Amino acid sequence: MRTAIIDNVRTGLLALVLIAAATGCSTTSSTKANVLKTSVDAGVDLSGYQIATVMPFEPAADKEIDASVGIKFADGVLVRLQGDFGPIFGEVRKGPPLNRADELIVTGTIRAYKPGSRFGRAMLIGVGAASFKGDLVLKDAVDGRVLLTAPFDKLWAWGGILGATKGIEDMVAESEAAVATTIAQARGWKSPAEATSSR
Repeated sequence: MRTAIIDNVRTGLLALVLIAAATGCSTTSSTKANVLKTSVDAGVDLSGYQIATVMPFEPAADKEIDASVGIKFADGVLVRLQGDFGPIFGEVRKGPPLNRADELIVTGTIRAYKPGSRFGRAMLIGVGAASFKGDLVLKDAVDGRVLLTAPFDKLWAWGGILGATKGIEDMVAESEAAVATTIAQARGWKSPAEATSSR
């Protein structure tokens, strides 16, 4: 019986270590999130834009994804841009563009939204896998010129206890954080780690 207790404790500790390692790879904190890998010049300069208009992320044309997913995602990005980085823009708003020369359009596409099943993942690895994928697109409001595109891609398919620790809502929040920090850094904001190392 004592051996069984020790084995259970070891298994529990291993699960906690795995959870800590897995959750350490991503964060829902905007100021600590990793920047997305961009498909257009990574050195894009957004310093001339004073207004950021956040528009819904549209479902990909060939996918059956509810439009509300992209609307909620855009709302999450907007809230992060308004509050997480200080006054990096004079105004962060939603709605139709104002078509001003100092206006940046923040939008994109949702390519996959599959909530999966926490229960399924808890039962067996790969069962009930969850995924969330899309693309960030930043455009000039006047001429529609694409300034930056960057994909985001989240997959969660772990099994057992670890598989049940994370859901689609976590993946969406992590993607919102990554999108927001990508925009903030292109605007000139520096992460706490960068600010410390540049002193």
